[in-house]
Amino acid sequence: MRLNLSKLIKRAKEYVELEGDTKVLDVQFEEKFTLFGREDIVLSVSTSESENPEWWVVGGSSPMNLYSKKKFPSADEAFSFHSGLMLRLADRNFKESEVEPEKVGYDAFISHASEDKGDFVRPLAQALDEIGFDIWYDEFELKVGDSLRQSIDRGLVNSSYGIVILSKAFFEKNWPQYELNGLTAREIEGKKVILPIWYNIDKEDVLKYSSTLADKVALSNQKMTIDEIAEALADVLSE
Repeated sequence: MRLNLSKLIKRAKEYVELEGDTKVLDVQFEEKFTLFGREDIVLSVSTSESENPEWWVVGGSSPMNLYSKKKFPSADEAFSFHSGLMLRLADRNFKESEVEPEKVGYDAFISHASEDKGDFVRPLAQALDEIGFDIWYDEFELKVGDSLRQSIDRGLVNSSYGIVILSKAFFEKNWPQYELNGLTAREIEGKKVILPIWYNIDKEDVLKYSSTLADKVALSNQKMTIDEIAEALADVLSE
């Protein structure tokens, strides 16, 4: 998405003068952030207010909001707070509780192509669920009207591992590759996240797609039953 910076600056000036009941002296571009495919701009705003003259304005793909530099000294801090606030507002299922949880998030996220659901992915997800793991699987989680991207992003961020069902259909689809990119980004931090399963393919098929994925130890439905694969995954998810 391309942002018209001049229009955004004009909007920010009008917004601050309206919300802050003050006169804007200067608006300068500070930094651009891209998160989950969405772009937001942080603007530095100087006003005539005597007690609190310096502000950040964050907006672009998300609604515009105003943050005091006294509370958020850097553009990064202002954007981070803004992003958290926008996620809370966007999630209709957001809840608060003072009850201490036994654990947070999901044990694993299952990334797959829809063509592989019936014969393999659904039975595997059910097998892991029966063992007692909390699995993010679209048929378990998605409801009518949910935002697909937001739901997937939430699952990717809040899962300890990503079970990736690699198949010929997987390699041809955009959504599975988007999910894989999100999991790969987390592995860059040095923690093992991706647990690959080869579904009706071999190493040569995976090599054509990614040499990095082909180098990972994987489970295969051509060598193991679904129950055996679930038990092997359970050994890792229980660590």
